Amino acid sequence: MVDMLYCKDLHEPIECVKSKPKNMSDANWTKMNRKPIGTIRQWVDESINHHVSKETDAQVLWKKLESLFEKKTATKKAFLIKELVNMKYAEDVSVTEHLNNLQNVINQVATMGLNIEKELLALL
Repeated sequence: MVDMLYCKDLHEPIECVKSKPKNMSDANWTKMNRKPIGTIRQWVDESINHHVSKETDAQVLWKKLESLFEKKTATKKAFLIKELVNMKYAEDVSVTEHLNNLQNVINQVATMGLNIEKELLALL
């Protein structure tokens, strides 16, 4: 999502430390702030929409989503490792899809700050 916001040049409201830049009008800041909110909401699942539907500040919205999904708890780490170790190829799934799923879990593990050696990944 961050990459998409950068590609569309919508990242500034999320990265601003406290408020709008001093050289920008309130109207321009409001417009600039609403664009990433709309983009992010397009990708938010309906099951969590109630957490973010009323938010009008892009940075606050981003922080809410981070707190919901990027918790680096021991339970989450254990769940991801277990998911990685137990991942098996199913014949009704393409090899590409299986490898994408595997890489997704590996990326989530890396996001948690866990480093999995290449030798171990090869064994999985």
